[in-house]
Amino acid sequence: MSGNRKGEILAIVALLLGAIGVTLGYAAFSNSLNVSYSAVVKPDSSLFDVDFSTKNDGLMTGPVTPKYNRMAKNFTATTGQIDNTGDPTVSNLHVTFTEPDEEVTYTFYAYNAGKYAAYLNSLIFSGTKECTPAAGTNPTMVAAACNGISFSVKVGDEAESDTSIASIDHHELGINRSDMVVVTITYADGSAIADGDFDVTLPSVVLTYDSVD
Repeated sequence: MSGNRKGEILAIVALLLGAIGVTLGYAAFSNSLNVSYSAVVKPDSSLFDVDFSTKNDGLMTGPVTPKYNRMAKNFTATTGQIDNTGDPTVSNLHVTFTEPDEEVTYTFYAYNAGKYAAYLNSLIFSGTKECTPAAGTNPTMVAAACNGISFSVKVGDEAESDTSIASIDHHELGINRSDMVVVTITYADGSAIADGDFDVTLPSVVLTYDSVD
């Protein structure tokens, strides 16, 4: 968890709210549809099923392996975990940086395993970036280095984003189709460095899929 730079040990731990929430919301089938005076159709909400997967052509909930932009001593990242038992969630995204110009990406998929087409309607970030100095680390230097830490998400062919998108139009996810989701955590090249360790908490993000565009 350490790396040498001008004789100093510099470690940055990037945490995504402990357990990151990249979560897919489910459509609400709350109203009955009156087809005629004597018949009522009640859609089965369980048939709307968008989950996370480690592959693009089916549903598999294995580990999400980090990919590094370069190899460096003590530059590490944990393996992400998919949990589809409730609201689908990818958790355990945790990066240990040692110096600027380090980046980790996690790639997984939003897979439509249901019987309805699904539409990505929003991408909402929750929380703010917070940098907390360890004991003995200069807070002013931490604040400067903190500016170089970022987190972004790219879903399918939508543009990569690090801010909320309240409305996404015409993004259809067909039955048995998938959207690639790429989470990128970066300590940008040329960023300031601190004189000791500090922790970074980054926003979580929610992907909302519905049965209507």
